[in-house]
Amino acid sequence: MTTTHPDKTVLLVDVGGVLLLLNREALVPVIAEYGGVTSAEDFYRAHCAAHNAAHPTRGEPLGGYYDLLPRYAGVPESRWADCTRAYFAASCVKNMWHDPDQQSKAALAGFVDAGIAVAIVSQADGHIAEMLWDAKMCQEGEGPGVTVDRVFDSTVIGLNKPDPQFFLHAVKEVGGLPDRAVHVGDTVPADVVGAQAAEILAVHYDPYDDCDAPDDHEHVRTLIEMSRYLALPA
Repeated sequence: MTTTHPDKTVLLVDVGGVLLLLNREALVPVIAEYGGVTSAEDFYRAHCAAHNAAHPTRGEPLGGYYDLLPRYAGVPESRWADCTRAYFAASCVKNMWHDPDQQSKAALAGFVDAGIAVAIVSQADGHIAEMLWDAKMCQEGEGPGVTVDRVFDSTVIGLNKPDPQFFLHAVKEVGGLPDRAVHVGDTVPADVVGAQAAEILAVHYDPYDDCDAPDDHEHVRTLIEMSRYLALPA
């Protein structure tokens, strides 16, 4: 039976787009082949814009992520369809979310060292713990990355975002309470909406301020900025 600690601060962290980024080394050449961006930095900028346009806070999406990315990545309009097909095919070779964000890793380590209970909460296919281990990002117990309290994979536990029970389950399992928890993730309909439904403080991870409703919820551009929601010095 899990013991609840009313004063425990709990940080729930999404994986894709926060801790693990798309493999830019593999995907940038696909975009460049169709006349789009050629640098990892420009690709990441285009990805974030397309991701937020495909998952807005209000109204209908401007389109699907794969359809939108070529537009934001500078691909000529005449080549959008071909680029979309090629990019989608490359993305399906294997799960491309395995490039560790070192700044996020450093921030995560700082939160753990400060005594914050950290739970990883990911929409995944049953392999997120393995992916985080291989990326040397984090794990439960000792390992190559930051030691966190728990890693929750939606497929493994049978709950998924934006179901509020997913977030509440994670908080309960690490011994916390919803009113002392905060969740950070990069997808509004899944992360922000789900956490809000669970009455957990929701923070949108939005590196370039692409959100269409900046006043609807809290935002950070980097993970270390979560310090202000955890009563820690930045």
